[in-house]
Amino acid sequence: MPETMGLRDRKRIETRRRIAESARSLALEHEIDHTTIEQIAARADVSPRTFFNYFDSKEDAVLGHTELDLSPEALAAHLETVDGEPAAQAVVDLAFLVFGETFADESERTARKELVVRFPQLMRRQVNRMTSVSEAMVGAVRTVLERDPAWGPEAATPQAAEMLLGMCMTALRAAARDEDTAPDAVRARMVALIRDTASRIAAD
Repeated sequence: MPETMGLRDRKRIETRRRIAESARSLALEHEIDHTTIEQIAARADVSPRTFFNYFDSKEDAVLGHTELDLSPEALAAHLETVDGEPAAQAVVDLAFLVFGETFADESERTARKELVVRFPQLMRRQVNRMTSVSEAMVGAVRTVLERDPAWGPEAATPQAAEMLLGMCMTALRAAARDEDTAPDAVRARMVALIRDTASRIAAD
């Protein structure tokens, strides 16, 4: 199982979150159209140049997505971390590596929904981001399946990858509702739920 995120990734997530919170508060105070990147950077105590290391626009910052870098190079590094693990475990760990430990944050998702309702112009960016993340993750999951002897290249179809990723994210939401939200405990519950569900389906 991969080690807990390193200090560098934790700092990146914290800086991204601080920028997003600053963007969100300014947008709520002054409306998005009257909020500037310079204002957001100043409130987050970063430079405008640093802002663009995390977000492409003020709209993206207001939405506040907290995924780590999803570039091909970053995903390749994540895949090396989970190489050799069984598929279910590898996909769960890949999700943790990409999203960090923030994706179980219900308050973050609620705030994002409220912002899209208040500022409908954010909807297109939200949909585009979700599509981009989904495509990158499905590609990564296909790689996981191709490397797993139980699957192999022929079975590692886009449909299979989407299904396993969907099971993973559903298991995450279910596991995150429990009282014990320690990352290792959530990982273990997710893997157990995926395996149990798959075995019951296979037994039908």
